[in-house]
Amino acid sequence: MAKSAPFGGVERALAWRYLRARRAHGGVSLISIISFFGIMLAVMALIVIMSVMAGFRSTLLNALLGGQGHVFVQVEDYPAGDVDELAKRIIELPDIKSASPIIEQQVLATSDYARTGALVRGIRPQDMDKLPYLEGGLGEAEAVGWGEGKNGGDVVMIGAFLASDLRIRPGDEIRLIAPEGVSGPFGVTPRSKTYTVGGTFTTGSVELDKLYVLMPMQQAQLFFNRKGQYQLVDVRVEDPMRSELAMRHINEATNGQYYLQDWKQQRASYFNALNVERGMMRVIMLILITITALNIITGVVMLVKNKTRDIAILRTIGATRGAIMRIFIMIGAILGLTGALIGLGLGVLIVLNIDAVEAALSLIMGREIFAADVYGLDGLPAELDWGEALFTTLWAMSMSILVTIWPAWNAARLDPVDALRFE
Repeated sequence: MAKSAPFGGVERALAWRYLRARRAHGGVSLISIISFFGIMLAVMALIVIMSVMAGFRSTLLNALLGGQGHVFVQVEDYPAGDVDELAKRIIELPDIKSASPIIEQQVLATSDYARTGALVRGIRPQDMDKLPYLEGGLGEAEAVGWGEGKNGGDVVMIGAFLASDLRIRPGDEIRLIAPEGVSGPFGVTPRSKTYTVGGTFTTGSVELDKLYVLMPMQQAQLFFNRKGQYQLVDVRVEDPMRSELAMRHINEATNGQYYLQDWKQQRASYFNALNVERGMMRVIMLILITITALNIITGVVMLVKNKTRDIAILRTIGATRGAIMRIFIMIGAILGLTGALIGLGLGVLIVLNIDAVEAALSLIMGREIFAADVYGLDGLPAELDWGEALFTTLWAMSMSILVTIWPAWNAARLDPVDALRFE
């Protein structure tokens, strides 16, 4: 056998010939075929699962971050005029979408039928157009009387689920009781006032829709005894995942004068839970791919046993141990590489056509498997992350090559004299 370059034409031809040979002629075993399909299905499943999880994660975060700010600036001890100027300066910073002074306080909300905790957000009329969940902005609010009358009037807008919990509708009354009362001769009397519900809204987050009460800023300042003051500046950024960068820009622009907090700090447990769940699922699926790739060892070992005579002849006519080793590594690699690539293609195809797949599964099962009225979503969310998909494919390829090294090394160490002794 003429000496060939590593992974050259001769070695590739032999690897391909052994791979195509029928089992009756000592070719690849059924175990190797099963390993091929196992890797293919594992890669496909990981891509689909991680894409669906990314879709749910994105949907949940968008719903949460659509209803609340991304960065909060504490301004309780500063006059309203100074805070208005601060908000204008913040808006001019890079990647900042809006900056709105607000008052945010917890209250007890009661109706004739129920009572529950709520969160009042005092907001300036000009900032209503910056709320992503209020499609009509200020115009929608003014249409129901919000902001009209002395000190902002007595009309508020509340979350749809809060209205449901209190069993009230637009036009009904809601009584708000503040935790900070008014001192009198008989002690502290809770501050309370009855307002008219002008309308309801949905932020996309059930949690926030069970809490929010939008109140005109003047009325909030009066109700919470904060005349001429705000509590926070609600800052929204272009990319909420990069809120730390926005905090750094604000700190630099204000010389660190204000205390800042972003949504990740406020929602640390929520955000960490999503990250841990995603990370653990990735680890579990990668382990599954590794276990599937380990089956290739059995297939290649059996192939080496079946091809003992061929290996001995190749060694006798001049094939090096390195050449024998590379031939069998290529056999295992071809199984893993083709399985991973086909799995990648199938996984991407399923994710890109997730709605059609969901409809087909619903048709087969005879019922809707992802009902919108149960999950509150229009369909099964899936967000393809090409980096995740490529990493999964490369992992499967790497594992397929690594697990083949040991049986290929044993094939290379085979003594041709011993192999041919009983032939």
